[in-house]
Amino acid sequence: MKKPYILLLLFFVAKMVLGQDGIKPIIDVHLHGFTPETYKFIEGSPPTFEDFKNEMRKVFETYNIVYAVKSGGQYDEDMEANMLEGYESNKLLDTIEFKRLIKQGKIQVWGEIQPMFNGMTLADDAYAPYLKICEQEGIPIALHTGRGPTNIHLRYPNYRLALGDPLLLEPVLIKYPKLKIYLMHAGLPFYENTLALMDSYPQVFVDLGWILYSYRKITQSQAEDFLRKVKKYDMIDRVMFGSDCMYWPDELENSIKKLESFDFLTELDKRKIFYQNAVMFFQLDVKKN
Repeated sequence: MKKPYILLLLFFVAKMVLGQDGIKPIIDVHLHGFTPETYKFIEGSPPTFEDFKNEMRKVFETYNIVYAVKSGGQYDEDMEANMLEGYESNKLLDTIEFKRLIKQGKIQVWGEIQPMFNGMTLADDAYAPYLKICEQEGIPIALHTGRGPTNIHLRYPNYRLALGDPLLLEPVLIKYPKLKIYLMHAGLPFYENTLALMDSYPQVFVDLGWILYSYRKITQSQAEDFLRKVKKYDMIDRVMFGSDCMYWPDELENSIKKLESFDFLTELDKRKIFYQNAVMFFQLDVKKN
């Protein structure tokens, strides 16, 4: 689980060109990082922070990951160049400080926001001043939707699964029609509501997050069903690849392989999800590949 007050960063790691062996570029809009102080060994993860960085670098090079939205921590200097900075927190900054960080370019994405872990939704009054600022300044919002980890209520007593329903976002979309927002994890298991929200509000994008590498059979089934339906309903243009990779670099690799394995998606569908939709959402001034 992410700690409060963690930076969320969008950074260059290579030019927007084909990688080795003609591998097309990928943008991961949902990645996690650490520092030597925050990294810890968990079963199956690299034993040290340096090992973690090295393994992540290999995955980035192998799959030509040219941008990533990263919350917290750091990689090597060349991987941290040309950053677009954001902000993740379960607590709210003073609005004056929030504006100051935006003006300084230290907040360019607000997220991953997790109100449901505190028994809240983004429509609660406490978020209103920040949403207004983000709409005015063109700051995208990355919102955790859907479920949390198993037994997360033991750590966050106010957590409720029902608060992850994407439809609870509707009052925000009506009040702030120019707000740029993407729903992390595509709102699973409430993905039918995600589809309804996307159909009614064209400004809503989603990322796939952990649903691509989840070991839960129910999530695996729902993830495929969601992608089949989003294709059927002609909304592929608003789905972005995000791995939600944390301590295990193979989660990123497995997410890529899983998306590639869906034969009902065309190569163009996959290019849009892996790369082109994120270029459009973040308004990146790059040549499409």
